[in-house]
Amino acid sequence: MDVHFISAYYSELAHKEKAKRKPEYWDSYLFVWAVKTGQFKTPFTIFFRNGERVKINAGNIKRARSAFGQFIIATLQKAEVPKSTLLVPVPSKDAQPNVKGGYRSLWMLSEALKDKRYLGIIHDGLRWTKGLPRAHEGNGHRSRAQLKQFLKVQGNIAGRNVVLVDDVLSTGSTLLAAKEILEAAGATVLFAITCGKTVYDFQTKPFKRQVVELENELHEYEPVKEAL
Repeated sequence: MDVHFISAYYSELAHKEKAKRKPEYWDSYLFVWAVKTGQFKTPFTIFFRNGERVKINAGNIKRARSAFGQFIIATLQKAEVPKSTLLVPVPSKDAQPNVKGGYRSLWMLSEALKDKRYLGIIHDGLRWTKGLPRAHEGNGHRSRAQLKQFLKVQGNIAGRNVVLVDDVLSTGSTLLAAKEILEAAGATVLFAITCGKTVYDFQTKPFKRQVVELENELHEYEPVKEAL
């Protein structure tokens, strides 16, 4: 599955253990954080492909999600997805079955595409059946096999095309679990779109339309252990 993303999310662990974030990676890190949470932490700059730079502060923080929305629309248009395609947010932790009125990742997608014309239909298509186990129990992270046990499809999506939308691609386990659950219910997952991709070096551009093929879970950063 192809995952399209627009920003490098330099790992907090790599920042502490490997090398400090460069200024432009602070911008991309704060951009992804703002898209994910919808909140303002500290000023940063968004860099657009046409050379435009937009400084973000508390007064225009919604511009971050709007910029992500522009990327979503451009990606959908370039792929020429059918108008009936379902845009399914990967459920955030608060997307429990008894939650009414939405959840963080659904609000993120809705706000990103607010007042915009786009291909596809936002669909609340996945929920967690109960609270997730802690990520760092067991083998160090939640595997897609573990996550699939807690995911449930909402509504009839048999025969529908789906594009998954998430805030950050890290190991990819949640995206892969979501893809497999949806396809088991009869949907066709075309690709995924995320705002950021977690990185552990400076090889990935902080702001650029990029794509990675995701078939297996990615490795997390592991600090080098000193010999005793």
